[in-house]
Formats: sequence, C-alpha cells, structure tokens
Amino acid sequence: MLDRLSARMKRGTVGALGAAALLAAPFMAGQASPDNGTAHSGTAPSGPLAEEMAELLELQPGGVQISDNALAWDDGATVVVWPSPGETVAPAGLGENVRADVVEELGSETLQEQSETGNAAAVEGDAAGAASSDLQPAGSYTSCPYSYYCFYTGSNYDGTRYQFSSTCSSYASNWGFNNQTTSWVNRGGSGKAIYAFDYQGSSRLWYEAVGTQDSYVGSSDNNRMSYWTCTYTG
Repeated sequence: MLDRLSARMKRGTVGALGAAALLAAPFMAGQASPDNGTAHSGTAPSGPLAEEMAELLELQPGGVQISDNALAWDDGATVVVWPSPGETVAPAGLGENVRADVVEELGSETLQEQSETGNAAAVEGDAAGAASSDLQPAGSYTSCPYSYYCFYTGSNYDGTRYQFSSTCSSYASNWGFNNQTTSWVNRGGSGKAIYAFDYQGSSRLWYEAVGTQDSYVGSSDNNRMSYWTCTYTG
C-alpha cells in the first residue's frame, strides 16, 4: 500500500514539474538576449577597442563586431564606429581589419560598400534617390551613409559615430552616449526627420530635416541630448 502511494506521489510531482516547465518556457524564452541571428552573435570583441565594445554590448546585447572599430546590430541597421586609439575621429568607413565574412553574412549593401571602398559616404543621386560613393574623408558629413542619420561625439563630425537607419526613437543612454552629442547628420535617404531633446518631454534642443547636417550644435545644446524621436517623411 505504501509503495503504491509513494509511486502515485512521485508521478504527481513529476507531472506538476513538467506542467510548470511548460508554463515557464515562454517567459524564459522572452528573457533571451536579442541577436542578429549570425554565427558570430555572442562572440567576444577583439582588437584595441575590445573593452569599449564589450561595455556597449552590455547595454545593447546582440551586436556583432564587423571591424576593429565597429559594431553592428539588426543586420547593419545600427552601427557604432569608434576612432582608433590615438585618433580623435572615427574612420569614414568601417575601420581596420574588417570582418568580411560577418559583413557578408549580415547582407547589408551599405556595410558591404563601406567595407569595400573604405568609406561610409554616399552622395545623393538623382530625384529617384540614387546614391554613389564619394570617398570623402573622416571628419566630413558624408562619413554618415546615405540611408542613415548619425550622431557624433565631436564637432565637425569627429569623435565616435552612431549610425541609425531603422530606429525612430531611443534614449542615448541605451547606446552609451548620453549627453555626448556635439554634431549630427541626417542624410537624404534616411526618410526621417529627427527631433532631439534634453530628456523625454522636455523642450526640443534641435530639429534635423532630411538632407541636413550641423557641424556643431552650439554651446547651449552641446552634450545635452538624452532622447530623440522622429517623424517619417516618406
């Protein structure tokens, strides 16, 4: 009798644990870190800027290293490019030691162009929006690719470059540059007008129309942006 009762209790315990596991599974899956779906997701950064990259990946998991200077998220929709050690301006392209296999796997034509030409620049083309490489150096507004809008931590498009193409709104702190924006570019292919704020709900600091740029936001707005949002221009 006792043996049969013990067996029933064991079966009941196992069944309860199994049901609990099934109920918990969706919530546990939702806690997984996002990634780009590439074989390189989760690989520790390497190179002279590995520490800076690792810190940003703590804030924004799922990025992949595409060069010694750059990380990318969401198949290249967001890219951060750091200056090389000892330099004050991010390279116009992806920088040193481009991980060509990763860039190819991401499938971004813009990243592929940057890796092949050594620059991140593309000039506006005809009325249909065609674009071509213009080989402008770092420290130029054209270091921001044609289909992106970019924030820079230095004046005259120097410092670290934060490139966004699909993001409409975010907190700068999510990307590690809270209160660090000094210049910006909104290229003609971004399709978004950008509104920058000191914080969400505050008075606007500046407005970025499509196809415009500012090499210095001014002393009153410098290093103040914490939040931005957008409207789509079509």
